Amino acid sequence: MIKEKERGINNLLAFINAIIACLSFVLSLYWKIETWKVIDNKDVFILSIFILPIWFILSKSFGLGQLYRSRPYSILMFNVLALSIFGSILLGVIIYTLGFFYVSYQTLIVFSVIDFIITFSGLVLLYIVMKYIRKRGLNFLRVIIYGDESAIKIINQLLERKEWGYRIVAIIDNGGLKEHYEKDITVWAPKTTDINSVLEGKTIDEFIYCVERPSMEEIESLIYSCNEVGVVFRMYSPFFNMLANRMHLHYFSTTPLLTFSNTPQEYWSMKFKQIFDVLTSLFFITILSPVFVFIALSIKITSKGPVFFKQKRVGLRGRKFWVYKFRTMVINAEALKADLHQHNEMDGPVFKITDDPRITKVGKFLRKTSLDELPQFFNVFLGNMSIVGPRPPIPEEVKDYERWQLRRLSMKPGITCIWQISPSRNDISFENWMKMDLEYIDNWSLKLDFVIILKTIRTMLRADGK
Repeated sequence: MIKEKERGINNLLAFINAIIACLSFVLSLYWKIETWKVIDNKDVFILSIFILPIWFILSKSFGLGQLYRSRPYSILMFNVLALSIFGSILLGVIIYTLGFFYVSYQTLIVFSVIDFIITFSGLVLLYIVMKYIRKRGLNFLRVIIYGDESAIKIINQLLERKEWGYRIVAIIDNGGLKEHYEKDITVWAPKTTDINSVLEGKTIDEFIYCVERPSMEEIESLIYSCNEVGVVFRMYSPFFNMLANRMHLHYFSTTPLLTFSNTPQEYWSMKFKQIFDVLTSLFFITILSPVFVFIALSIKITSKGPVFFKQKRVGLRGRKFWVYKFRTMVINAEALKADLHQHNEMDGPVFKITDDPRITKVGKFLRKTSLDELPQFFNVFLGNMSIVGPRPPIPEEVKDYERWQLRRLSMKPGITCIWQISPSRNDISFENWMKMDLEYIDNWSLKLDFVIILKTIRTMLRADGK
């Protein structure tokens, strides 16, 4: 019954978001007089028919049809922003397909802004009201906590954050909890507690299991007991906390597998990154084609050899591919490398020296401005690389990697990354370089990619490369 009620509320919220989008679209159409003169109410009705299902589905997809009890406003804001942007893009495609050209891209931008402001403001207001109601002791959930000392943090949070709306009915002490909470909360011993009878005889909404070293047999029994009577079962463990952001269910047909991955698994975010890579690389290949021609002529006129330099690199999980750059060295650079190896300024398997004599005059400028990397947009367009990601190493370097360093190959390599934008990147040790790449993988987000891209542009304009 509770689940059906929640589902109904969630659908209602998603529908309200869709109605807000329709109203925002109407407001955006009347933002300038030129649109008023050509507007057709039938067209508005037709577009509203498209807006309703799009915003309803996207609201459900981004979790905006749910009233979370403990979700921070920053995540709520990001999800509303994603809803407005993705929805506006889809609506723009529909408008173009239907030929409603009087709806300009400026109107779509205004629509996106209005929709974001109204939707986010409305949800924040709703969250504030619900938190106030829960603080007054209404709309609460009754929970039982089964745990040991590792549950102290969760119990304290539930007691302190009354706006979350959780009321602890009892604690089943598996070790170290009785002395902390027996004065304020009913504490039971696991051996003398018939959990099935408790779940049947009391009004319980959720059962939280929090043990440092969980027993699979115990977990299976508790899940079965909760499922039988329709009680939500939640589980916490310090071990799961370490892997929380990398754990998900994967299905082989209808068989669920609990999967732990060290790389980001946010489907929509990764899809957006993939689409962004293809569109951005195509844009730069097109718009910078005159620059490509100018650089190619400069290389050809000033030194012997091909315009492009290609080298085999190691990509995602060890896949080999050819990476392309503008040639910045003399044609026999690899043969001269052995004689210069004693001057290598980098530790680890990487080779680099200041004022490398193999670099041509044009090549020095290209490296300083990072323009030699431009052909790698073709690698991005072909799917071998990404705009942002760990730099692709050569196979010889990978052979000398320590085991933990191989994890940097678990994400698609990129043109730029954290190390690439560091002002003192040539003074960073190889080990710290590897740690910076792993830091990027562990903390990946679209926001981080955006920041790295902006800082890369700044690095190019300052000519900080070497």
